[in-house]
Amino acid sequence: MKNILFTLFFIGLTIGNAWADEPRNQTLVRSRNEQFTFKLKKNNWNMTDSKGNLLYSIPEKGFAAMSVFITNDGKNVVVMDDLISRGKLTKKIALRFFHEGKQVMSYNLSDLVKDSCNIIRIGQQVKWALEDFNLAKNDSTFSLATFEFNEIDFNTNTGQITKNAKPFIVDRNTYILRGKFYKSSSSDKTEMLVRKYILGDKLPFDTIHFSTDMYTKGSWDQVVVIKDGIDVTPIRFRGEVFGDGCLIN
Repeated sequence: MKNILFTLFFIGLTIGNAWADEPRNQTLVRSRNEQFTFKLKKNNWNMTDSKGNLLYSIPEKGFAAMSVFITNDGKNVVVMDDLISRGKLTKKIALRFFHEGKQVMSYNLSDLVKDSCNIIRIGQQVKWALEDFNLAKNDSTFSLATFEFNEIDFNTNTGQITKNAKPFIVDRNTYILRGKFYKSSSSDKTEMLVRKYILGDKLPFDTIHFSTDMYTKGSWDQVVVIKDGIDVTPIRFRGEVFGDGCLIN
């Protein structure tokens, strides 16, 4: 059953990734309760309530091609550049927070992703986070996860980071690795040839033995969290495509 669920989960992620690559040019965004509308008019985004009253305006800075979120009270706007154009990536603004029309916080890509090996290059764009980013906790929080396995939460009123941590305890026996391995049907044990180190010291001959019951029989090229020789990859990250940057094998 686990193997079947994993296969379906991976197919769903693949389809989702394909859609995410489509170009965006949005000019209107609504809050989830549909009480507030954020609409682009000329060079400004105007926030209006359900009666059409103008609450505030924010200058357009390429937001039409980004992911935009509005809290259900209409006071906060989060703009995430989840498909950043290539260039000087460290200086690119990846995330902006607005409160009642004023920008209260912004983050460069380098503030959120420490190693440029852990991004995905798609043509002339860069993808740097999993696609499940969204408002959470009654819109008080904006939540995302990076390909470095960091789950980051932000206060939507202030833009301040309230959480930045991996969803598991890290010690000297914890590795996050991308690699090739063969899974047989008769054993949970397998050996990985490491292609990329996301976390953990370099291993002798770039190989590691571990146990997993989350893969069907066959050859795999995946990112796996291995702790004390066991696959403990969180479901949120399992099966994600992590790109081909900085591979060693």
